[in-house]
Amino acid sequence: MSMIGRIVTVYGNMVTAEVEGIVRQNAVAYCKRADGVKLMSEIIRVRGKLVDMQVFELTRGLKVGDEVEITDELLSVELGPGLIGMVYDGLQNPLAEMAIHHGNFLTPGHYLKALNREKLWDFTPVASIGSSVKASDNLGKVQENIFDHFIMAPFNLRGEWKVKSVAPAG
Repeated sequence: MSMIGRIVTVYGNMVTAEVEGIVRQNAVAYCKRADGVKLMSEIIRVRGKLVDMQVFELTRGLKVGDEVEITDELLSVELGPGLIGMVYDGLQNPLAEMAIHHGNFLTPGHYLKALNREKLWDFTPVASIGSSVKASDNLGKVQENIFDHFIMAPFNLRGEWKVKSVAPAG
């Protein structure tokens, strides 16, 4: 569930907002300019009702009173097949794809998925039906060039679980 706050200070790429409720340090927040563009930021400090955020793009156009949407997400990157050989900006936007959609200069507030969801990859299962797995166990792999990407059980999995189904090789 997201929370709404209001900007009280803008100083370079640092923005301070006032919020009601509990906010998590390192959470992702979006500072919304008057023109509707949302700029991604990370909460780097919480001081009571005030949160300090580092905005990852130019803050030109942000002003006191503008809305801030604070998410439950932590700043993260996506890993998986298709990552190798790509060139990304600091927010993991694929630059070649960004150029196709928005031109050669990065446009604030535009974000793309890091990996191509349409491309199919050959999967080699390692786990078998009925086997027990726990957090981070290897379930299979996908090869990209000379590298293997291991498909693992979720890291937040608690206890041991039985594998009910596994995709076939291919």
